[in-house]
Amino acid sequence: MESAAYYYMPLFKPGAVVHVGHTRETVSHVLVRRGGLMVHLVGHEAPVHPDTLRLQPSVFHLGRVPE
Repeated sequence: MESAAYYYMPLFKPGAVVHVGHTRETVSHVLVRRGGLMVHLVGHEAPVHPDTLRLQPSVFHLGRVPE
């Protein structure tokens, strides 16, 4: 069996604490549309592009499970 693959990527979900510049904000909700991913923050009207946010990446483990 091949070795498992690990992927590191930010997981934007409601309640996650993100850094915008030098401030900490909380994710309200996330929208996925044809144009891409947009993150809405608590107390802000306009959505934010995820590239402007800093968030500790989550680890995803992908591998085959024996039947």
